[in-house]
Amino acid sequence: MLIGTQKIECPFRVKGLKLNTNDDWMVSVVCGTHNYSAALYMEGHAYMGRLSATENNILVDLSKNLVKPRNILYTFKNRDPNNMSTINTIYNARQKFQTVEKVGKSQMQQLLSFLHQYGYVFFNRSNAHTDELEELFFTHPGSLELLRAFSHVLLMDATYKTNRFKMPLFEIVGVTSTKMTFCIAFVFLQSEKEDNYTWALNCLRSTMDECTTPRVIVIDIDLALMRSCAQVFPLYMAH
Repeated sequence: MLIGTQKIECPFRVKGLKLNTNDDWMVSVVCGTHNYSAALYMEGHAYMGRLSATENNILVDLSKNLVKPRNILYTFKNRDPNNMSTINTIYNARQKFQTVEKVGKSQMQQLLSFLHQYGYVFFNRSNAHTDELEELFFTHPGSLELLRAFSHVLLMDATYKTNRFKMPLFEIVGVTSTKMTFCIAFVFLQSEKEDNYTWALNCLRSTMDECTTPRVIVIDIDLALMRSCAQVFPLYMAH
């Protein structure tokens, strides 16, 4: 299997030119001479492991259903014993599909589209002057079902690291009657100040109409978060 390239000073060169009409290209051969003989066998060449149009359609459907790449590859091998695709073939095809799907969308537009597509409950707050996103709260309906059943204990904390936009991720976790934890909601915050925490907790409170008020909220020693908890959930115990 070829897993890399080797520089052998081959003089072969081609030149590609993007045409002004549609999405057409013109390719011309600058030098058609190689300094090595043609391969006698095709084993190890990516060309042999390329996906057919049918397999590409299957890959897109499986990817949309969150099937892992190794399981997609297993599906192709199981359907066709002569299939010569590798895991890199699957990764490259998925990357191509995802790139095409994201054309014309910003990262935030992609995220909001994903949340809407999969039925998440989400709230956002933007800057009144620049219309830039400042906070984003999102939770899955399945998490809300668990929250309605187990709302007595909440664990809250923000990640130490931030994303590329310098926004910390605030995570809210619940605890079941068997002492198992489950994710309730995630919040991208502009900063870790009382106003930001209060907005996030109010979003959480708005999704808890059918839930009992939590009896215990476990947090670290974050004064801003403690004040927000006392404001949104006045009857709580913080540790």
